[in-house]
Amino acid sequence: MNIRELESHLYADNPKKVKAAHLLVNNDYVSKEEAKTQEEIAEELGVTRQTLYTWRQDPIFLKYCEQLSEVKLIEFRSLVDSQLIKAIKGTSSNGIPSMKALDLYYKLSGRLVERSEVVTAEEASVKTRPLNDKEIERELAELQSKLKH
Repeated sequence: MNIRELESHLYADNPKKVKAAHLLVNNDYVSKEEAKTQEEIAEELGVTRQTLYTWRQDPIFLKYCEQLSEVKLIEFRSLVDSQLIKAIKGTSSNGIPSMKALDLYYKLSGRLVERSEVVTAEEASVKTRPLNDKEIERELAELQSKLKH
């Protein structure tokens, strides 16, 4: 379901659920000093704390809150990008460009990908076992042949 369908479903069940979701998500984005308690939010909605708790267990309510949070994050995108550029330039703190910021920039742009290789014990033993004399001679012959061409 998209955000509008989720909102319609919640509104049809109880319009206060939509307002509750907005209050809860907005509360997550304010400072600790500005944040309201669950009791304060429930009181503002005119419901009990238990009712608010029950709503927060509803998968549709949770999905709607998640979608609202995504929208909120998008609102911060330009701020985040500008702070990242400041860190890369070294203008955000001590004047030294941040290697972590550069790393993050390249990861976000898809130009840096962390890779890891999983090797089974059998593969590891084949790769690390010493070569015998015949195998060494064969590999040397192959290398010499490649050098001639």
